Amino acid sequence: MALRKIRYRKEALADVNMTNLIDIMIVLLIVFILVSNFVQTGLNIRVPEVSYVEAMGKEQIVVGVDPNGRKTLNGQPVTDSDLPVKLAELKNQFPDEALFINADKLTSFGDVAEVIAISAKVGFQSVNIPAIYKPRS
Repeated sequence: MALRKIRYRKEALADVNMTNLIDIMIVLLIVFILVSNFVQTGLNIRVPEVSYVEAMGKEQIVVGVDPNGRKTLNGQPVTDSDLPVKLAELKNQFPDEALFINADKLTSFGDVAEVIAISAKVGFQSVNIPAIYKPRS
């Protein structure tokens, strides 16, 4: 029986193929981008306290909403059915004017959203909800 001679290689047995590695990384990047577009995240919103309010516009069209859902237009009481008609008249009279909604802090957001929806149907491009300056004590 003859003894075999063992040879040790000095060069590397396997080379790392960078092309395959780059292909895999590009596929993973594409998958990550696609998945991140479908992930929905919620917002944790805390409304800040107002310390400064800047007057905006002429405020010729002001809708007031109280906690009971009653509405006023420029200080005059208005019913829910009359509000779209009267807003349309004011929009025609003042086409560039913005709508201002004054709502009590206890007013339901649904009542304010209803006024915003009506104003969008009438054609108002800008709806403002002004804040009142209240100094901290």
